[in-house]
Amino acid sequence: MSETGETTIEVTNAVGRGVGRPEHVIVAGDGRVFASDKASAVAELVDEQTVRHIGLAGGEPNGIALDRDSHFLIANWGLGVLQDLDPVTGAIKAVLSDQLEGRPLRWLNFVLVDSVGALWCSVSTMAEDLMDTIAMGTADGFIFRVAPDRQSARVVADAVNFPNCMALDRDEDHLYVVRTLAADVVRFPIEGETLGPQERFGPSLGDRRPDEYGPDAARLMADPEVGRRWGMADGCAFDAEGNLWVTLVLANKIVAISPDGRATTVIEDPDGALLNGPTSIAWGGQDMRDIYIGSITTPYVLKGRSSVPGLPLIHQR
Repeated sequence: MSETGETTIEVTNAVGRGVGRPEHVIVAGDGRVFASDKASAVAELVDEQTVRHIGLAGGEPNGIALDRDSHFLIANWGLGVLQDLDPVTGAIKAVLSDQLEGRPLRWLNFVLVDSVGALWCSVSTMAEDLMDTIAMGTADGFIFRVAPDRQSARVVADAVNFPNCMALDRDEDHLYVVRTLAADVVRFPIEGETLGPQERFGPSLGDRRPDEYGPDAARLMADPEVGRRWGMADGCAFDAEGNLWVTLVLANKIVAISPDGRATTVIEDPDGALLNGPTSIAWGGQDMRDIYIGSITTPYVLKGRSSVPGLPLIHQR
């Protein structure tokens, strides 16, 4: 495993051994660490060996967020439900389910909360068969916004190429969206309750050739060498200096894109000996330099220290 450039991570230990599919990690304002958990809904990662399961969501809890009431929002992948979890009682209720404006929500991927309490959500594809989209690279994903009172929701961007994790900059001028299959990031200007046209942010972070789209995609993706080249961008988070960190799940790599669009490798582990299938990044701790890395391939979350602090999320401010 290697580090590159001035921005670095020192991985120190694993936490939450036994958590199921911790795709996304979040650190609460009081420092507690939580991850999406297939065995329940959300799991508190108390220490290396202790996990406290909360709720029972069904499906595959994917992206998670904390709202103003300290409830968790869950983007339930495959089930197609945006869920609200009360962490005290474990009760779960649906905020939105099945479809929106005639578009299926099955592959609901991510949710984040902004400063006014609105929810921004990504749906990666409208295809029934997820592998069809991965094989063909079809740009049929979309982004929707749920009003702060949760009484209405509307699609704010469509024809997005497999939107995954999203992040807001410090002033909430733009919504940054990771596009997994394109292995890059785009951003949308926030215009009131909707979004303006997308623009590319930073360089391509992967290299998938045109001839690698099609029915052989699954076989090609299973080849570790090909997977490392494709990269497959997944998670993202801003640090306090305005760099957007992005995980590359098939390359076992994390890069940082500077405000002027330059990409630098922060850490990489080509063989996946330690950093394996990274899907999310979260910062916490008193100095916001504790860093947590989620993964869909490991039954734990990695903890480390970063050379720069993270940008506090809304619930951490």
